[in-house]
Amino acid sequence: MLIDISHLTTESESRRAALLADAENYRLARLARRARRRRDTPRGDPPQRDRSEPGGTPRNHEAGRRYAVSR
Repeated sequence: MLIDISHLTTESESRRAALLADAENYRLARLARRARRRRDTPRGDPPQRDRSEPGGTPRNHEAGRRYAVSR
């Protein structure tokens, strides 16, 4: 059986183009997902820092809402 070089070249170029298109589609889908997540994330004011402590580290104001645990 004789192998036609031009046919093999055409087929390999076609497969290469399909693979490149799939890779580009995957990349664009990832970018779209990332943008959608970024858009859906609520953007509120950043947490306020308590300036009464050295360095402005925030206090643990949620400590009163925790459950009591015996030690």
